[in-house]
Order: sequence, then C-alpha cells, then structure tokens
Amino acid sequence: MNRVFILLTAVGAGLLASGCATTPAKAVKQTYSSFDLPSEHVPPDKTANGAINFEGVPLEQVLKIYQALSGRTVIHGPLPPISITLRTQTPLSRIETLQMFDTVLAQNGIAMVLAGELAVKAVPANQAVAESPPEITLPWSLLPDSGSCMSRTVRVEHFKPSEVVPVLQPLAKLPNSILAIDGQQLLILRDYAANIRQELRLLETLEKKSSP
Repeated sequence: MNRVFILLTAVGAGLLASGCATTPAKAVKQTYSSFDLPSEHVPPDKTANGAINFEGVPLEQVLKIYQALSGRTVIHGPLPPISITLRTQTPLSRIETLQMFDTVLAQNGIAMVLAGELAVKAVPANQAVAESPPEITLPWSLLPDSGSCMSRTVRVEHFKPSEVVPVLQPLAKLPNSILAIDGQQLLILRDYAANIRQELRLLETLEKKSSP
C-alpha cells in the first residue's frame, strides 16, 4: 500500500492562505517556485520546516502536492506511470521543498517548467528544452543546486561562443541545451539549474583568466 507522510505545517488551502496574513507594503509574489528568494514573500517563506517521506507515491499524487505547495496550476499531458520515493533528513521550507521535488522528478524523467506566474508544466525531461524554460537572471551563486528547469542568455566577451560549447558540454544534462550564436557573442543555456550553475561558474573563470 502506497504511503505518503509529509510533515508540513500546512498543505492545500491553508498553505496558500499563509501568505495573506500580512498586507505587504509592495508587490510580492503570490505563488512559489524553486527560483524564489525568501525575501520575495510576505511573510517570509517559513511554511514547513518539516520532512517528506514518500514511499512509492504515484506521480499524479505528487503533482497534486506540488500544485498545493506552489500555488500554481500544474499542467500536463500523458506522462509515464511512475512512482516517487523520497525521504528527507532535514527540515525544509516551501521553496526548498519545491527544489527537492524538482530534483527527484528530474531523476525520474519528469521536468517541471514554469509557465508565467500562475502555472507550471510537467513534461518528459527530453521535451523540456522545447517548452521554453523561463529566463532566470540570478547570479550563479544564488541559483538552486536542483533539477529546476531554466534558461540563461550569456554574452561571451573573450571567446567565440561556439568555441566554448565543447568545454561546457560535459556539464550539460538535457539534450540540445547549449546554443551558440557567434554573430552576437551569445550563449543560450537551457538546462537544470544545478547544471547551468556549474556552466556559469566555469564561464566566469574562463573569462577572468582571459581578460587583459
């Protein structure tokens, strides 16, 4: 018998209501994603501080929990009939929980791709690049080390972009995730945040070593 134990202080309607207790002085995000910073929410992200124990939980059920945690509508077509097993050892906030979900789903061949502020698409991982992952402009040091889909456009100063592709390729996870536009000195990276984080760090090192 499948069992789900989620030691969160609230899931579902109560979870979403927690962001409405205080009237913010400025516009804040009403939905959550793996790329959010705690400061972008009022009150700050302090949902769970609990643990997760999934033992063979059907994907459909995991996506329902993801929807409740993020406050976003989860959109998906046919997906493989997989089950998820995940047990965390440390307390997690809501944002950290979404990062954990993104990672375990990616390991099981499912990519979660943000679609605006109100939705997220669950697609087979090999289709993620075609779903136009969102452009995330956080510094690489602030990107989550997770299987969260994103894109990043980088201007290369000291190299022809196509020359850098073979150096970055071993760090890539998704197929066709690195696009070089030599005429504009641009690289377009579309992959999981953990992989793009490594690619950006390497690019920064290469650029610094080649600067006059």
